[in-house]
Amino acid sequence: IELRSLKPLDMDTIRTSLERTNKVVILDESTQSGGVGATVSARINEELFDLLDAPVKRLCMDDAPVPYASTMEVGVVKRGSDLVQAVFEI
Repeated sequence: IELRSLKPLDMDTIRTSLERTNKVVILDESTQSGGVGATVSARINEELFDLLDAPVKRLCMDDAPVPYASTMEVGVVKRGSDLVQAVFEI
């Protein structure tokens, strides 16, 4: 699913998806610590833990500054191809 808003967070849509798949992969361009993906992951773990068959997998940047050069940014920011690989891993 693609969340359109984060406040309020659409937990009903997340629940519906999780009931079908029992797994969650979150793709987030922010850093690992304190990012939006961390908040969404925490809410899923707190409210929907019993539906999970595996830990929530988060794909986000390392806790480091984003390089200014776009060629270097590609190595830091997670992309759709990273998401596909992570889905197959879980």
